[in-house]
This record gives sequence, C-alpha cells and structure tokens, in this order.
Amino acid sequence: MQIVTIPREKRIFDIIMSVFLLILLSPFIVAVLWAMLLESVLIPSSRGRFFYSETRISEGRPFTLYKFRIFKQSSLEKFFDQNGFVQTKELENDRKNFTYVGSILRQIYMDELPQLICVLKGDMSLVGPRPTNPVNAKRWLQEGKYSKHLIKAGLTGYFQSYKGTKHSREQNQTDMKYIEYCRNNPGWKIVLLDAKILIISAITVLKAQGI
Repeated sequence: MQIVTIPREKRIFDIIMSVFLLILLSPFIVAVLWAMLLESVLIPSSRGRFFYSETRISEGRPFTLYKFRIFKQSSLEKFFDQNGFVQTKELENDRKNFTYVGSILRQIYMDELPQLICVLKGDMSLVGPRPTNPVNAKRWLQEGKYSKHLIKAGLTGYFQSYKGTKHSREQNQTDMKYIEYCRNNPGWKIVLLDAKILIISAITVLKAQGI
C-alpha cells in the first residue's frame, strides 16, 4: 500500500481554485453567516457555533474537517457516539434536527464550503476520495479498501461527480480508478481530469443530485 505522491501542478491548481472560489463565493458566505446569526436570535433552539468540525481521515492521517453547522446544537450532542463522532446519516433522517438555514444549505449542498479552508491548508485536495471518520476508515482498511489511505481526501471525487448517472461502480472501486490515474499520469493531465470532475460536480449539484 503505497501513498500516491501528489504532483506540484495539482497542489498549485488546488490553491488557485480554492482562493478563486472563496473570493467568488464570499458574498454568499457572509450572507449565510448573517442568516445563521439572525436565526439564532429569533429561534433559541438554533443557537450554536457557525461551524461544525470533526476528525476525518485524509491520506491515512487524521485532520480537522470544517462544515457550516446545519444541525441544532442539541441534536449534534445527542448523536455523538462513544467514539466522539456524529453519525450524521441518522441526524438527516429527521428534519427536526436541522436548523432552518441548515436545511436550505443541505438542499443546495453548500454546507461543505468551509472545506475550501482544508484544501488551502493542504489537508485536502479539491478532487479525491471523500473523507471519512477514523472508525469507518479502519473498517474499510480491514475490508481491503485502501482508497482513504492512499491519497488526499477531496471536496468532491470521481464517484460523487457521477451520482445519478449510468456509472454504477462501487465507491472504493471508483476512487481507486482515480488514484491509479494519478499514479500513472503527469501533473498536467491530472489537473485536466480534476477540472473536468469539478465541472461535472457543479452540474450534478445544480441538478440537485448531490455530491
């Protein structure tokens, strides 16, 4: 199990695009923060931190992942498991766990935006296998699924960008296909593939298919 060496071109692309997206979306980010502040004033049950953080795995190492907090603070605390992680899938099954702003952010898949900071810090890449928590990563490793340990996690990935299409490969299999491409191609080709995946991901989001 050998970690893929990320070419310089991919890292430069990550930095340039992350800065560009943060600048482009800064009015939206400010609007979200104001909306969250207003909701917390009007609805006490929605009060809490603007951002939610959790330990995830990228390139086999733990890092702190950031999201906009879309759940009520009381719901987050209720669903922390014995390992200190929130099983968000359980939270998503009940709309009462969402704040009003959070439910909107979730519908348009914009709760992930703060992860651009993780990309700038070098903990993530724009494109790669989606990060998972240490418990799931360990289980995947025991099952012989290595994608979460071979390359940096991504804001989106090859598997996520093709949700809702005819592509039906299992997630680890699809992520491994991307990893092998990165292992066997020069940096400029990887950047072109990343750009294609980002465009497809944007279209997927606009179609409300989610990433």
